Amino acid sequence: MRRFASLLLPLDGSPEAAKGAGCALWLAQALDATLHVLHAGAQPFPAHEALARLHVAGVQQPRIVLHQVAGNAEAAVLKAIAEQRVDLVAMSARGESASGGLGLPRRMGTVAQSVIERCPVPILLFPARYREALPWTSMVVAASGEMAADRALEAGARLAAELRLKVTVVHVEDGPRREDRAPFGAYADAPHHEYRRRTEEMIERGLAGCTAEECRCIGRVLLRHGDPALLLLEQTAREGHSVLALGWHGKLGAGRALVLKRLLEEASCALLIVRGAEKSTARLKTGEEIDG
Repeated sequence: MRRFASLLLPLDGSPEAAKGAGCALWLAQALDATLHVLHAGAQPFPAHEALARLHVAGVQQPRIVLHQVAGNAEAAVLKAIAEQRVDLVAMSARGESASGGLGLPRRMGTVAQSVIERCPVPILLFPARYREALPWTSMVVAASGEMAADRALEAGARLAAELRLKVTVVHVEDGPRREDRAPFGAYADAPHHEYRRRTEEMIERGLAGCTAEECRCIGRVLLRHGDPALLLLEQTAREGHSVLALGWHGKLGAGRALVLKRLLEEASCALLIVRGAEKSTARLKTGEEIDG
């Protein structure tokens, strides 16, 4: 069974929005998947020149299916995900909607932000400093113990297995930074032994839904101490990982998603982000409960 048979590439006609088009085309070929190119706007482009106007190379590829719709772009993307049974969305973090007040660039366009906050499937996001380097060679996954991170590990392992990539899992603990870069089995003291077991449990939980073949793509599991965003950026740059996978809670408001925000500003590789549903402890009161 193919895990990623249907991909979606939303484009608005701007070069910035199309910066990940080359990667999306490569993924469609490598995964033997259909690539649905979506353009939502007031006016559709003429069919014979639409892909060129959207800055998509490889027009003759049979895996490309073009969809042009009128209306709200965010709604069109979410509708296409459901209708086309999309397994993975590939999109730039910035497009025409990425200009803030006074024409200043934003970290993320309003369309991309709305989509990632509501998207039910993993998103391959291309940040502002993304530099295309194909084919992919390796992946790094951030493990935190949270449900969203577990889902990111699962999605990352499945994608890596289909692309035959080796995965490095990095778990960052808050605390003084250490230069220890050893994989499991090299911890000398009790606290590190405890960290190792906790991290092993995270990996087991995240891979619980994966096949044995998908689990075999995990190459190393590393423990780091310090700032998560900084250490993930350092790990990615040092070893030249092609993609960084992480989970998040789905909100980019003030004081939230700080790691993702920094990665969006500084990462030069693609980001595979997986949204985890937040659990609410609140319960709506009704009837006599309200009166009481």
